[in-house]
Amino acid sequence: MNDKRDYELFAAALSLAAVRHGGQTRKDKVTPYIYHPIAVAGLVRDAGYDLRYQTVAVLHDVLEDTETDEEELVVFGEDILEAVKLLTRLEGADEAKYVAKILQNPFARVVKNADKICNLWDAMYEGTPGEKRTKKVRSFAEKYIKKSEDFYKGRFSKALDDSIERAHILLSEDIVSERQYPSYSREEMTF
Repeated sequence: MNDKRDYELFAAALSLAAVRHGGQTRKDKVTPYIYHPIAVAGLVRDAGYDLRYQTVAVLHDVLEDTETDEEELVVFGEDILEAVKLLTRLEGADEAKYVAKILQNPFARVVKNADKICNLWDAMYEGTPGEKRTKKVRSFAEKYIKKSEDFYKGRFSKALDDSIERAHILLSEDIVSERQYPSYSREEMTF
């Protein structure tokens, strides 16, 4: 159950993430980056996880993609800091080891599940609806789907497995479909 402190920490995390991701955009070079951690937090919330999980979701990319250091995250608690550290993928890291560590931490596991789903859906709908998918977009999506399949499929949720399958189907089409957003039940999102 959430208490007043959980709401305060969530608000502080949202503020920190918004400032630190300020000026950053998603791959489309238009969408403000902060939309991504907010979308991940929304999937985590919709799956029934409390504000502490949602706080990890909001912060999940700050160590990896901004100038934020670990000391700034201590205020959120050791458990949240540890999860964010686990979610921070170092360049050149072995993906299998990275995933294995994430699976051992309940916060990190739930957030990585939602993060992969969001990223897969972004890859599926990258480009202008009704127009042909570019080679660059297709190449990135194919690599992302393959990595998701190799390291995540069957290890997280039914929703993630479904997202991987949907991505294969949508990517087989040359024309970019009208954007949709993931909507999975709590049962589909849980492990």
